[in-house]
Amino acid sequence: MAIPPLDDSRDIPGFQALVVFDMKGYSKVPSHQMPDMRDALDSMLATAFAESGLGYEWERRPYWSDTGDGCILSLPVRRMWRLVDPLPEVLDSVLARYDSERLAATPAIRVRMSVHVGPLPDSYRGDPINDACRLIDSDAARDAVNRAQELGSYVALVISDAVFQTVVRSQRTVRLAEHDFLPMRAQVGNKYSEAAWVHVPRRSPAAFGATAHESATAAEAAYRPDSPEPSAQPASAPRNAINSVTNFFDSPQGDLSFQQDFRGTRQ
Repeated sequence: MAIPPLDDSRDIPGFQALVVFDMKGYSKVPSHQMPDMRDALDSMLATAFAESGLGYEWERRPYWSDTGDGCILSLPVRRMWRLVDPLPEVLDSVLARYDSERLAATPAIRVRMSVHVGPLPDSYRGDPINDACRLIDSDAARDAVNRAQELGSYVALVISDAVFQTVVRSQRTVRLAEHDFLPMRAQVGNKYSEAAWVHVPRRSPAAFGATAHESATAAEAAYRPDSPEPSAQPASAPRNAINSVTNFFDSPQGDLSFQQDFRGTRQ
């Protein structure tokens, strides 16, 4: 009878889908309004998950972390496509209804969300969670939600290239296609620089300063086998190669001080 092999820390654990939500401007809200604002977000997330066919996953989520101005969740990888489509559009609609009904003294809620995938042990500690949080903390993601607000949308979605390849490029989405995403680099200082993709519900990449054709062309160029691997640009550089398809994503600057509790993260 064969003896089961001993566990090794280098063994690859199961892959998990990760989604991070973060409210824009939460730290600027008066302290006495924060509890109600956060309760409202949790209620709307529960509604949006249920309306997106993810009600069970919301109720039985294997991992949940409160970040103060948002949260981190894990889901089974097989359900990851619903995090990309339809969840952002559904959440945008739920937030729009909330905005139309809230009292004038009640803060508006706009949300950045990131989706990533990777191997995680039972402790849920590792690079996949770090990277999901860095995606949402990148200046490009912050610029996206600011631009979304200007355009009347309530959600800015940022997904990693691994998610884009697995869900969007492989045509697992219901309504969204490649041309609905803007290619970019998600950078946080000199600690993180990875290819990523932005989508704002009800808005095309053209609304961000690039036509859908230009975005698609840039995406294809970024993934040609003979294309050189993009390198991180110095903080002084005004643009990077992928960002050049849009006038709205400047090269991010500043360092990220990562910790499990994100309550101190700038808004």
